[in-house]
Amino acid sequence: MNISTTTLGKIVTLTALGTVLTIAIAGSISVSVVNQDKIIMGVQAYGTTIAGMNKNEARKFFSDTANSKLQRKAAVLNYEERTFHIDPADINLHGNVDEAVEAAYRIGREGTPLQNLISQMRCAIFGQTITMDASYDEQLLTNQLLQIKNAIDTPPVNGVATLQADGSIKKTAAVTGLTLDIDPIAAELAPEFKSLNITVKKELTPEKQPPFIQDADLAAMDGILGSYTTRFYPGDRGDNIGLAASHLQGALIRSGSTLSFNSIVGPRTRDAGYKNAGVIIYGEHAIDVGGGVCQVSSTLYNAVLLAGLTPIERTGHFAASSYVPAGRDATVADGLIDFVFRNPLPHPVYLTVSNTGNALTIYVLGTRSDLNGKSIALITEGSSQHPSVYRLWKQDGQVIEREFLHTDTYETLKNT
Repeated sequence: MNISTTTLGKIVTLTALGTVLTIAIAGSISVSVVNQDKIIMGVQAYGTTIAGMNKNEARKFFSDTANSKLQRKAAVLNYEERTFHIDPADINLHGNVDEAVEAAYRIGREGTPLQNLISQMRCAIFGQTITMDASYDEQLLTNQLLQIKNAIDTPPVNGVATLQADGSIKKTAAVTGLTLDIDPIAAELAPEFKSLNITVKKELTPEKQPPFIQDADLAAMDGILGSYTTRFYPGDRGDNIGLAASHLQGALIRSGSTLSFNSIVGPRTRDAGYKNAGVIIYGEHAIDVGGGVCQVSSTLYNAVLLAGLTPIERTGHFAASSYVPAGRDATVADGLIDFVFRNPLPHPVYLTVSNTGNALTIYVLGTRSDLNGKSIALITEGSSQHPSVYRLWKQDGQVIEREFLHTDTYETLKNT
């Protein structure tokens, strides 16, 4: 029998296709049998094949993998020379073992029988990798970060100038504050913890909070520019004087800046600690909370004048005061009357207060060269009811400038 070449080729081709189909069917049946109730061929995790494992075996594999990772620190956080550790147990960090087992077991089992067979064949040929994720307690992590924050956070501390008995100035360095924002840290750690990528190492960068009074503000300060003392009797009025004066302690006024007495001392209320004492209201003696505070503003006014600073806002009393010469008082009232002055000197000035219990002294510290060798005196001309106040600027004992400040007119108290 003669068979043409074409016919022979078709027979060979059909035979080959039949063979391939037979092999494929046999292979599919073989794969299906091998994968019965086990993780299918080609599945691996962490560089290890887990094909052929049943669920219990896979659970042990993932548990062992998680435990080996969790032997390490979850995070090591550093700030300068300090190191902070977060352990997995601190945040209940754990591998999601059951989820990983189920994910591995579902491969090749989520479609129709034909789809599953194709998926299993594809996995056997090309492979598929399972990665276990993890969970942790977010509140526990927040608690850990708050502990670190509390260890790092530092309030800024102003530099301090302290007047010594010999007139020299001792300077205490300022402290830069630190504030650690933990929310970005928690957000950065989250994906690492959830993928069990530990140990996480991170440098902490707290925000720096410079104090208001820095070392540079005090650097050139070398002496007393001006001071003034007034006296008082102990008691409720004296307590008010001491309380108000304490708010002036350590006040810094930079070159070109102003200071408001009312702003720095604050409201004179019972809640603030002030007591009832003698005041003058509408030209009459009276008792009211905060009596005596005007003696503090008046003492400051005289110290400011003698230090070469510039009054911006000043009001005299209704009647002359007993604790300062006529025309050299400065009354204040919450929300109504303020005493404000400006620093025209090249360097900052700094207030310091001495209170002996019956005498108040306010010192204005600064850089003596700012006055260019000048000294200052105050004189009053006119009557005690109508005084005019002048500031005399002297150089080498000679008056080089006579500065008119103001003229006051006092009234007689109605109930004297």
